Amino acid sequence: MIPLEVPVPEQTDPAALGAVLSRYHVSHKRLLAIGAGALAAAAILCVLTIPMTRSGYSYRYSTAISIGICGISFTTAIAVIMIVFLVLRGLSETFDVRTGGLAHKAKGRIRAWPWQAVASLKPVHTPRSTWLTRMLIRDYTCAVQFADGAKIRFTGALDGYEDLEQAIRANCPQCTVEQGG
Repeated sequence: MIPLEVPVPEQTDPAALGAVLSRYHVSHKRLLAIGAGALAAAAILCVLTIPMTRSGYSYRYSTAISIGICGISFTTAIAVIMIVFLVLRGLSETFDVRTGGLAHKAKGRIRAWPWQAVASLKPVHTPRSTWLTRMLIRDYTCAVQFADGAKIRFTGALDGYEDLEQAIRANCPQCTVEQGG
């Protein structure tokens, strides 16, 4: 019988990778504010829509009720997406460029990889950056794939994201750089 165990990748101790050359912080507090604002907008729309639904059916209110329900649905969906993202990623992350590798800390968990374990790098720049893509931090994303199958991602919310990408490129000549769309 074949065992169904999944092999656990070997973890590297961040201290074994040498001194910290640079540290990059990312804060998702902006997304927390967007989620809270969307939730507040949904509550306001709900408070405005409920009295119209209780007043009995009237043609003049049907359009307003429909708009209110659509607005509540949309703003609630935005709030839920932001809250789920924050639960999955945490409020802050840290990337450490060390002499021997890269360390990533998120939600109290620290993972580290030596430079030779970096398999590929995929930076994606949005062709047209707008105020909305910058506010939602969707103007830049970079995915780093490691030999053990692990993957980390950083976005434009990272202070110095271009410097981190350049540090990975400089220390990992063996990794393939994929061009994102």
